[in-house]
Amino acid sequence: MEKIHKVKYTYNKLHNLVKKMANEIDDQGTKIDIVIAIATGGWIPARILRTFLSHNGKFPKPLYSIGIINYDSDDNLLDHPTIVQDLPDSIEFKNKNVLLVDEVADSGGTFVKAQNYINKLSPKSLITAVIHLKDKSKFKPDFIGEKAGNNWIVYPWDVKE
Repeated sequence: MEKIHKVKYTYNKLHNLVKKMANEIDDQGTKIDIVIAIATGGWIPARILRTFLSHNGKFPKPLYSIGIINYDSDDNLLDHPTIVQDLPDSIEFKNKNVLLVDEVADSGGTFVKAQNYINKLSPKSLITAVIHLKDKSKFKPDFIGEKAGNNWIVYPWDVKE
């Protein structure tokens, strides 16, 4: 069995990975109208992406979150990802390009759950971005900060020490 290592990331390293993704999104000409974070891990990267993504208007892109859990409070993988917070009904998805963001695609189940949920709302397009993609993920996001093998990623916002 492969040994899993815990890898701690600094905020600056993550900030730069997210900035790189924003540049790639803009360089490809991908138009984004709405940013949605998968809560809770996607909140910080989604907020940073929103800062760096270009926009033509007076205001930055709207930012919302959908709450999905895939692990219990002891970091044990659940049988199925579970939606614990829906998106507001007031969001208009028709003719909108949506960017869905999370910090890590581990098994990929959370992204699949969120993608299915958002696609039912009929956006014009759904683009996905993740800071870290693990080898075992069944979901491959459109934009990736970096590949993480199968290491356990410790984010600065999750440190309990």
